[in-house]
Amino acid sequence: MATDALDELDFGTLSTLDVLGTKIELFTAGDGPPLLFLHGIDGIEGSAPLLRELAGAFTVHAPSHPGFGTSDQPRNLNRVDDLGYFYLDLMDVLGLDRPVIVGSSFGGWVAAEIATKAPERVATLILASPFGLRTADRREQHVADIFMLSRQELNIRLNRQEPALSSLPEDRLRRTMRNDEALSRYGWTPYMHNPKLADRLHRVTCPTLIAWGEEDAIIGPAYRQAYAAALPKADVAVIEAAGHRLHADRPEALSAHIAAFAGR
Repeated sequence: MATDALDELDFGTLSTLDVLGTKIELFTAGDGPPLLFLHGIDGIEGSAPLLRELAGAFTVHAPSHPGFGTSDQPRNLNRVDDLGYFYLDLMDVLGLDRPVIVGSSFGGWVAAEIATKAPERVATLILASPFGLRTADRREQHVADIFMLSRQELNIRLNRQEPALSSLPEDRLRRTMRNDEALSRYGWTPYMHNPKLADRLHRVTCPTLIAWGEEDAIIGPAYRQAYAAALPKADVAVIEAAGHRLHADRPEALSAHIAAFAGR
């Protein structure tokens, strides 16, 4: 069962997984084909609505990225490029041969890195509001700088209702601060992208779906077009009445897209 700090995840099991000496918080739920879920900027707890939906069709494995939640933060993991290799090791430890891989937001970037490194290890790839590509050119910013926004403005753009940090119990506050710190470590510079990723995405050979929220206030149209150009064989789904956090805004709709695409 989930701890008191993670009541949202009371429909599955939280455990600790040792990945070559790095202890990772792992949430598991459901029954069916294996699915590796890689969370976004708000941790696995923020993805609970989607995880609940996915658990109806898949065996969901949802780790907290190194540095997030209660997962260890090894010193040698400081780039999302590193996380791509780390998750291949995690898949080996879990015995995941060719799972469906779903990445949301920051986790979409991580999922794309995995698929460029070992495309044969991925049955189906779903990227929901993914980061990872260059976020600006010389004249225009295509992705909002989430590190420069006030917490209030960020919550508005994410359509996220978050209690004041001063009102959070200690365990929840610690998770929030660790999540923010880890995101900064991986995404501060270069801002939320790997300059080499665009030139590697041609290696992705598995069926791929990119999903965007119609009302995303973080990622703009030019950035979406860049992803479509880098993955020209990918299907694209635009989900109405949803912003950047598809996993929280429209979990039923996103889950239906995932199940239908993975079952093709």
